[in-house]
Amino acid sequence: GLVHDIGKLAVPESILLKPGPLTPEERKIMEQHTIAGERICAPLRSFRQVLPIIRHHHEKQDGSGYPDGLKGEQVPLTARILQVTDVYDALTTDRPYRKALSPEKAFEMIREEAKRGWWDVAVLSVFETVVHSHEPVQTGWSGRK
Repeated sequence: GLVHDIGKLAVPESILLKPGPLTPEERKIMEQHTIAGERICAPLRSFRQVLPIIRHHHEKQDGSGYPDGLKGEQVPLTARILQVTDVYDALTTDRPYRKALSPEKAFEMIREEAKRGWWDVAVLSVFETVVHSHEPVQTGWSGRK
């Protein structure tokens, strides 16, 4: 899912779809999507368990993330897992401002960011193992009738 980014509904399309870097003012607006998402989902009883993920998926292990500047294990494990998978997905998907990276390049970049203290190294290690151990499933289906 996309539930973790539901707060982007409160961000103007001109910012969401901007092809270049955001200005400091635009970045401030974008950074509010975590709090907006939490507010949108808070009244929904079935979403209570994912509220910490929605709010904290942009925190960083070194405390430099947002919205609360949490550090290390203050960041819920579920949010730390989503962080790594979300950044991997972002890097390996075409964006308006750049082409997708290969999985190898994406992991290289994420490992460098983890060394800077951004991501949980243990979570990254497990995720990388899972991705590298995945074998494409042969279904025999060609997509033709």
